[in-house]
Amino acid sequence: MNIRTPHVTLACSLLGAIGLGADAPAPPPDKPGWRLVFQDEFDRPQLNDMHWFPAYRSGRKEYFKRIGKASRWTDHNAHYVIEDGILKLRIGATLPYRADKSDQCVSCIQTSDHRFGATTNEFQILDKFAQKYGWFEIRCRCPRGEGLLSAFWLHQHDPTKQEYTPDGHRKTIGDGVLEIDIFELQGRNIHDATSKVDLNVHFTKEAHYRPEVGIDASMGFHVWAMEWQEGRVDWYLDGKVIKTYTGPTPQEKMFILMALFQYSGWIGKIDPDMAYPRDFEVDYVRAYARAGP
Repeated sequence: MNIRTPHVTLACSLLGAIGLGADAPAPPPDKPGWRLVFQDEFDRPQLNDMHWFPAYRSGRKEYFKRIGKASRWTDHNAHYVIEDGILKLRIGATLPYRADKSDQCVSCIQTSDHRFGATTNEFQILDKFAQKYGWFEIRCRCPRGEGLLSAFWLHQHDPTKQEYTPDGHRKTIGDGVLEIDIFELQGRNIHDATSKVDLNVHFTKEAHYRPEVGIDASMGFHVWAMEWQEGRVDWYLDGKVIKTYTGPTPQEKMFILMALFQYSGWIGKIDPDMAYPRDFEVDYVRAYARAGP
């Protein structure tokens, strides 16, 4: 059980004040200069369907099936539990559904999805929340393990401006910015005293970072945040800036995704002896817009 720490000022939650393995305090929802526009504290025993789709980009999966392009995911549906005010995006031995426990899989929830009609010129955007610019924040704990990836990110809500072309070709650097990774944590990069975190703005040449931070992201809950403004992205950990990018940023509304992935690839090879379940534990998700004058 995670017991939330009493509200403290932002200054008290800086990295230097937090011991290794300790929980970072949860800041209060009120943030000077900002207006809270999205909030889920996971204080109810079931997922709030006013906020979330419990699946990983099901509109894209169905479209891939239509054009005969294979999806790497057997099942796009999320596997999760909510216990003691904590959402646990879970990978178990049998769920998400797959033929073998070592097959690749994902448990994801997101605030937007889409459905194509007869052609890609006909589509419906299913927004529960999407926003251009702002502050996006999560308090969470991430699992260790090779072949695991915990992620919290933003993506274009317009399906025609996402990372795949209508013929299923994945875009690359030079095709424009369309995704911001608030963080990606590879389970193999989480250690007793440090963690290496991936921070990205896709698809740019410059904004791909992997700083080492002085926490064990698997032992305590920490507050990860990102401020997105025109031409600039600042990433925060426990109230302190850990990286800044200046350059092109997305020009469309973005929706929130958070997921726990298991697969063999750039995050390593799935450990066949991994003990299950593995949980990406989330205390809350909050999003803010700049307050008016």
